[in-house]
Amino acid sequence: MFITPSLLLIGLAIFMAAICIPAILSPEKWQKEVKKIVSNESLVRILSLFAFLVSFLFLSLHFKFTGGWLIIIPIVGWLVLLKALVLLWFPALPYEMAKKTYLHSEGATALISFIGLVIAIGLTYVALYQL
Repeated sequence: MFITPSLLLIGLAIFMAAICIPAILSPEKWQKEVKKIVSNESLVRILSLFAFLVSFLFLSLHFKFTGGWLIIIPIVGWLVLLKALVLLWFPALPYEMAKKTYLHSEGATALISFIGLVIAIGLTYVALYQL
Protein backbone atom coordinates (compact mmCIF):
# COMPACT_ATOMS: atom_id res chain seq x y z
CA MET A 1 0.00 0.00 0.00
CA PHE A 2 1.30 3.42 -0.95
CA ILE A 3 -0.05 5.29 2.07
CA THR A 4 1.62 4.33 5.32
CA PRO A 5 0.64 5.50 8.80
CA SER A 6 3.77 7.65 8.96
CA LEU A 7 2.97 9.34 5.67
CA LEU A 8 -0.61 9.96 6.76
CA LEU A 9 0.44 11.56 10.05
CA ILE A 10 3.07 13.72 8.36
CA GLY A 11 0.45 14.86 5.82
CA LEU A 12 -1.91 15.76 8.67
CA ALA A 13 0.88 17.63 10.45
CA ILE A 14 1.71 19.64 7.30
CA PHE A 15 -1.98 20.46 6.85
CA MET A 16 -2.26 21.60 10.48
CA ALA A 17 0.92 23.70 10.22
CA ALA A 18 -0.34 25.33 7.01
CA ILE A 19 -3.43 26.46 8.91
CA CYS A 20 -1.84 27.35 12.24
CA ILE A 21 1.21 29.35 11.11
CA PRO A 22 -0.78 32.08 9.29
CA ALA A 23 -3.16 32.27 12.26
CA ILE A 24 -0.23 32.90 14.58
CA LEU A 25 1.46 35.46 12.32
CA SER A 26 -1.65 37.46 11.38
CA PRO A 27 -4.59 36.62 13.63
CA GLU A 28 -6.84 39.52 12.53
CA LYS A 29 -6.69 38.55 8.84
CA TRP A 30 -7.13 34.89 9.73
CA GLN A 31 -10.20 35.68 11.84
CA LYS A 32 -11.74 37.58 8.92
CA GLU A 33 -11.28 34.61 6.58
CA VAL A 34 -12.60 32.09 9.12
CA LYS A 35 -15.67 34.25 9.68
CA LYS A 36 -16.34 34.27 5.92
CA ILE A 37 -16.03 30.49 5.74
CA VAL A 38 -18.06 29.45 8.78
CA SER A 39 -20.87 31.95 8.19
CA ASN A 40 -21.66 30.35 4.80
CA GLU A 41 -23.69 27.19 5.50
CA SER A 42 -23.32 25.84 1.95
CA LEU A 43 -19.55 26.08 2.18
CA VAL A 44 -19.61 24.34 5.57
CA ARG A 45 -21.55 21.45 4.04
CA ILE A 46 -19.02 21.19 1.20
CA LEU A 47 -16.21 21.16 3.76
CA SER A 48 -18.00 18.32 5.55
CA LEU A 49 -17.65 16.24 2.39
CA PHE A 50 -13.91 16.91 2.44
CA ALA A 51 -13.86 15.80 6.07
CA PHE A 52 -15.65 12.58 5.09
CA LEU A 53 -12.92 11.86 2.55
CA VAL A 54 -10.18 12.49 5.10
CA SER A 55 -11.89 10.27 7.68
CA PHE A 56 -12.31 7.44 5.17
CA LEU A 57 -8.64 7.77 4.26
CA PHE A 58 -7.62 7.35 7.89
CA LEU A 59 -10.12 4.59 8.61
CA SER A 60 -9.28 2.65 5.46
CA LEU A 61 -5.68 2.50 6.58
CA HIS A 62 -6.34 1.39 10.14
CA PHE A 63 -9.79 1.33 11.77
CA LYS A 64 -9.23 -0.87 14.82
CA PHE A 65 -8.13 0.40 18.19
CA THR A 66 -4.86 -1.42 18.85
CA GLY A 67 -2.03 -0.75 21.23
CA GLY A 68 0.99 1.41 20.64
CA TRP A 69 1.25 4.58 18.65
CA LEU A 70 -0.89 3.20 15.81
CA ILE A 71 -3.93 3.99 17.94
CA ILE A 72 -3.59 7.61 16.75
CA ILE A 73 -4.79 6.66 13.25
CA PRO A 74 -8.26 5.31 14.17
CA ILE A 75 -8.78 7.99 16.83
CA VAL A 76 -8.19 10.74 14.26
CA GLY A 77 -10.29 8.88 11.69
CA TRP A 78 -13.32 8.43 13.94
CA LEU A 79 -13.10 12.00 15.30
CA VAL A 80 -12.95 13.46 11.79
CA LEU A 81 -15.92 11.28 10.77
CA LEU A 82 -17.86 12.60 13.76
CA LYS A 83 -16.90 16.15 12.83
CA ALA A 84 -18.01 15.58 9.24
CA LEU A 85 -21.42 14.39 10.42
CA VAL A 86 -21.82 17.39 12.73
CA LEU A 87 -20.83 19.81 9.94
CA LEU A 88 -23.28 18.16 7.56
CA TRP A 89 -26.24 18.07 9.96
CA PHE A 90 -25.63 21.33 11.85
CA PRO A 91 -23.93 23.78 9.46
CA ALA A 92 -24.66 26.78 11.71
CA LEU A 93 -22.80 25.25 14.66
CA PRO A 94 -19.25 26.08 13.45
CA TYR A 95 -20.06 29.79 13.39
CA GLU A 96 -21.37 29.69 16.97
CA MET A 97 -18.29 27.76 18.10
CA ALA A 98 -15.93 30.10 16.23
CA LYS A 99 -17.51 33.16 17.89
CA LYS A 100 -16.68 31.68 21.29
CA THR A 101 -13.12 30.60 20.45
CA TYR A 102 -11.29 31.82 17.34
CA LEU A 103 -13.30 34.97 16.75
CA HIS A 104 -13.40 35.94 20.44
CA SER A 105 -10.03 37.70 20.43
CA GLU A 106 -6.75 37.77 18.56
CA GLY A 107 -4.96 36.35 21.59
CA ALA A 108 -7.30 33.36 21.69
CA THR A 109 -6.72 32.78 17.98
CA ALA A 110 -2.95 32.86 18.41
CA LEU A 111 -3.05 30.60 21.48
CA ILE A 112 -5.30 27.96 19.91
CA SER A 113 -3.20 28.03 16.75
CA PHE A 114 0.01 27.65 18.76
CA ILE A 115 -1.47 24.58 20.49
CA GLY A 116 -2.38 23.20 17.07
CA LEU A 117 1.19 23.79 15.87
CA VAL A 118 2.59 21.95 18.89
CA ILE A 119 0.25 19.03 18.13
CA ALA A 120 1.47 19.04 14.50
CA ILE A 121 5.09 18.89 15.69
CA GLY A 122 4.16 16.02 18.03
CA LEU A 123 2.48 14.12 15.18
CA THR A 124 5.59 14.57 13.06
CA TYR A 125 7.76 13.23 15.87
CA VAL A 126 5.52 10.20 16.33
CA ALA A 127 5.44 9.54 12.58
CA LEU A 128 9.18 9.75 12.17
CA TYR A 129 10.49 8.12 15.32
CA GLN A 130 7.75 6.03 16.93
CA LEU A 131 5.97 4.20 14.09
